[in-house]
Amino acid sequence: MTNSEVSNDLPDKPASDNDPLNKTASDNAPPDQPASTLNFKGRLRARLQLIGGALASIAAIGAIAGGLIGYWTVWKTLRTEVFPDKQQTQREATARPDIAPRLSLVILPFANLNNDPEQDYFADGITTDLTTDLAQMPGAFVIGRGTAFTYKNKQIDFRALGNDLRIRWAVQGAVRRSGDQVRVNVSLTDIASGRDVWSDRFDGDRTNLVALQDQITARLARSLNIELIQAESRRSEVDRSTNPDAVDFTMRGWAKLYEPQSKIQNAQAHDLFDRALRLDPDNVEAMIGKARCLMVGVNNRWSASVVEDKKQAIDLIDRVLSKSSASASAHWTKGTLLLFGHPEEALAEYDAALEIDPNNPAVYAAKAIALVVSGRAREAFSPVQLALRLSPRDPFTFQWRFWLCHAHLHLHQYGEAIEECGRSVNLNSNLYAYVDLTSAYGATGQLEQAQRSLTELNKLRPDFTIHWYRDLAYSMSTNPQFRREIDDILDGLRKGGVREQ
Repeated sequence: MTNSEVSNDLPDKPASDNDPLNKTASDNAPPDQPASTLNFKGRLRARLQLIGGALASIAAIGAIAGGLIGYWTVWKTLRTEVFPDKQQTQREATARPDIAPRLSLVILPFANLNNDPEQDYFADGITTDLTTDLAQMPGAFVIGRGTAFTYKNKQIDFRALGNDLRIRWAVQGAVRRSGDQVRVNVSLTDIASGRDVWSDRFDGDRTNLVALQDQITARLARSLNIELIQAESRRSEVDRSTNPDAVDFTMRGWAKLYEPQSKIQNAQAHDLFDRALRLDPDNVEAMIGKARCLMVGVNNRWSASVVEDKKQAIDLIDRVLSKSSASASAHWTKGTLLLFGHPEEALAEYDAALEIDPNNPAVYAAKAIALVVSGRAREAFSPVQLALRLSPRDPFTFQWRFWLCHAHLHLHQYGEAIEECGRSVNLNSNLYAYVDLTSAYGATGQLEQAQRSLTELNKLRPDFTIHWYRDLAYSMSTNPQFRREIDDILDGLRKGGVREQ
């Protein structure tokens, strides 16, 4: 089944649990003790036994050593073996891109069955929320929203999809809304065979969309034989808005925010989040959305009051984090607000976001540039490669390629920098990629190529000078290593023909 093939006639009954393709291990357990519960209890008991033994070892080591070194050594082992690194699956998938991870999937854009394009935001919002929820399942590898939405309203060739994205599963669906009533059809497809291994229908109302999405997430997790732990739910009870109109404005705001970026588009999204917050001042998703709009305005120099807008955005995010510290989106937004000026603090926020949601490509990419600005360019390559593996067709791929270029340039790896910046400008002609190209060509004495790059740079920014770029770069960080590397980039720009003032 493809998105474009979803029928407008929703089934009267959900798929039967008697269907052998709809069976999971939990279906064979006694009614009073489902297999998922027994499996979870068994694993928990084993982990508690291991923890008990490890704690005993800690006590013994602590008594012998008479200090904290032994405690720390054993805790690192315990943390690795009992509480595995959430990003391990992502690193393995990047190291071996030819192998699809066992729990690798994409949530394709849900079809809007209302025959009204104005209702697309509603289906898109449900798709985005499910992507975020499923991305936090233990051991899952989930393709980013940016890449998934490139398949919107397209026929799906599952064999090609699997080859392009190196994944095993696809989630598809359709949404129909009638007044306050919502019906969602969902199916899980085995990409290798192209067969739906499970499908179901979910009915609810827009006053409690989160509960409806939780049902879908839980059923998908059961079909994939994944244990969900309630404490790890993305949205706690305190996050859930009880005002359906506020929820609707919030969904419209996020849909607008995902559109191609412009000053007008950002202002429209900001207004929608403001309208949601007037109806529900504690709406977490609207607070994050408004903070994100303020952040975009500041970073794109659209803001009329940078200091005030930045303070307002951070205040909003701090309010969110005081209510719910387990919000990856809030940590990501705060990190980006801190990125230029306080990159080390930004890194801490990005790491907190990835601990909650290890499948967010935008956070990996942002972490990479934070590492560069922190004087740690050599560490920046792995996060960007993870971002590209998670969302290879993302609309921001051009920016991520530029950040790879920038890291190479900071390390004087001029050939690699030229290659990556070339890829960046081929995807999207952008100012800073031409800056780095001009510097790399200048540093290596390729003056003809430097002049061609400088010509393109001057088309985008006629007033570009060494002085302007130095002030901009120095404002990003006081880190001495970063500034030394910027000075080398400036020297390459001089050699490439950029004027001083």
